[in-house]
Amino acid sequence: MSYQQDLIICRELGERHGESRALNSLGVALQQVQRFDEAIEAHQQDLVTCRELGERHAEGQALNNLGTALQQVQRFDEAIDAHQQAAARFNELGDHHREGQALNNLGTASQQVRRFDEAIDAHQQAAARFTELGDHHREGQALNNLGTASQQVRRFDEAIEAHQQAAARFAELGDHDGEGRALNNLGTALQQVRRFNEAIEAHQQAAARFAELGDHDGEGRALNNLGTALQQVRRFDEAIDAHQQAAARFTELGDHEGEGRALNNLGMALQQVRRFDEAIDAHQQAAARFAEMSDDEGRVLNNLGTALQSRGLWRVRKGKSQSDPRSDAGSDAKVRPERLVPLIVDFPSGSSAVSSPAPTAASSSPEPPAKTEVLTLTAADESSSAQADLQMAGKRWGRRRKSQDPVLSDDR
Repeated sequence: MSYQQDLIICRELGERHGESRALNSLGVALQQVQRFDEAIEAHQQDLVTCRELGERHAEGQALNNLGTALQQVQRFDEAIDAHQQAAARFNELGDHHREGQALNNLGTASQQVRRFDEAIDAHQQAAARFTELGDHHREGQALNNLGTASQQVRRFDEAIEAHQQAAARFAELGDHDGEGRALNNLGTALQQVRRFNEAIEAHQQAAARFAELGDHDGEGRALNNLGTALQQVRRFDEAIDAHQQAAARFTELGDHEGEGRALNNLGMALQQVRRFDEAIDAHQQAAARFAEMSDDEGRVLNNLGTALQSRGLWRVRKGKSQSDPRSDAGSDAKVRPERLVPLIVDFPSGSSAVSSPAPTAASSSPEPPAKTEVLTLTAADESSSAQADLQMAGKRWGRRRKSQDPVLSDDR
C-alpha cells in the first residue's frame, strides 16, 4: 500500500493520528525521489495536523523534515526557522537524540546563508548531544560539519581537530564514505595552514576510500585536491597525474563544472614543467566547460593567457639561447615569469541526518562553495602573439578581473 493510499484511507476514517503519520512518511518518500515542492506541502500539512492534535513530538519531527526539504529548494531562512523550532520542541521533551539531528540540520542551513558562527554553535551542540548518547555515527557527521563551518571563518586549527575526530569516528564504524569525506575536508584545512605533506596523505587516503566504494564524484574531488597539495610542494608530475585522473572521473559523470576545475588545475601544473602546449589545451578545454554553464569562464581565460605568455617567453628565451653560444646552461631557471599559481580547491563536504518516525530520509548538507584564489601575474616581457591572445582573453573577461576573485560555486 502506498503512503498516498494510506493517507486517503486515514482521512476517510477520520483517523487524524494515522493521517499525520502518513503525511510524514509521504513527505520523506517524496524527498527521496527529489520531489521537494510536494514534500514541503506534505510536511506542512503534517505540521498543521500535529498542532491541532497537540502532538508536540510529532510536531518536532514534521518541523525538522520540513526544514530539510526547504534546504533542498534553497529556502534557507525558512529552513533555519523550522530547524530552530524542531530543536526547541525536542529539547522541551527531553529527546536529545532528535534535538541533535535538528541542531545539525540547523547548522547546515546556517552555513548556506553564511551565518557561520551560528552554524558552529549548532554543530557543536549537536556533536555534544550525540557524544552523550553514544551515537558515534551522527557525532562524526556533526563534527565533520563543524569542521567545514570552522574553515569558513578561518579557524583552521579547530577545523583540523574536528575533521580528525570525525574521520576517527567513521573509521571505527567502518563507514568508508564518511571517512573519505572527513579526510578530504581534513586535507583542505591542512592546506590552509601549509601542512602540505599531511594534506597530501589525507587526500590520498580519501581518494582510496572513494575508489573502494566506486564513488567517482568523491574520488574526483579528492584527486583534484591532492593535485593542488602536490603543486604546493613542487611535485608537479604527480600533480599532473592527479588532476588528469580527477578530470577523467568528472568526464565519466558528465560533471562539467568539476571537469573544468580539474582541467584548469591541470593546466597550471603543466605550466610549471613548461609543457605549455598541453597547458594551453587544458585551459581551453576548461574555459569551454565553464562557457557551457556561463560560469567563471573569465578566470580560466586568464590562466590560458598566462600559459600563452609563458610559452611565448620560453620560445623567445630558447631562441636567444640557441643564437648566443655564450649563454650559460643555467639560464633555464630565469625563463618562468614571476607569478603566483591560481589553484582551485574543492572545498569541504558535509553531511547531516533527518529524523522521521518510520522511514528515515538522509539530508545531505550542500557543500560550501569551492574556494578559489587567483593572484596577479607579473612578467618581464612577452611575445607579441601571446600578448594578442591574452588581450583577447582580457576583453572577454572585461572588468571582472581582480587580484582576488570571488568564489566558484561547488556543488555536492
